[in-house]
Amino acid sequence: MILGPSGQNIYPEELEAVVNNQPYVLESVVVDRGGKLVALVFLDEQAIAKALLDPEAKAEIPENIRRGANRQFPGYSQIAKVELMDKPFEKTPKMSIRRFLYK
Repeated sequence: MILGPSGQNIYPEELEAVVNNQPYVLESVVVDRGGKLVALVFLDEQAIAKALLDPEAKAEIPENIRRGANRQFPGYSQIAKVELMDKPFEKTPKMSIRRFLYK
């Protein structure tokens, strides 16, 4: 759980579920950095290649993910930034993401 600036409880799993439903997203982790919510995202490169996106469209993917997800969130849980990860998240034997490694 992340404590919002006004004392709201923000559950990263709920935000991640919405982010994961955005186009080209395989998995994500939402973290708090200096009071701002940041989504770390690992993209589905196969889906991007299949869509035949030009370099300009690829560069807009993080902002499109942020805008698309923020439409579904209340003001206190808006994502400030989307960072792309170059490799999949490290997982436990139960295949859950080791969140403590990503801050």
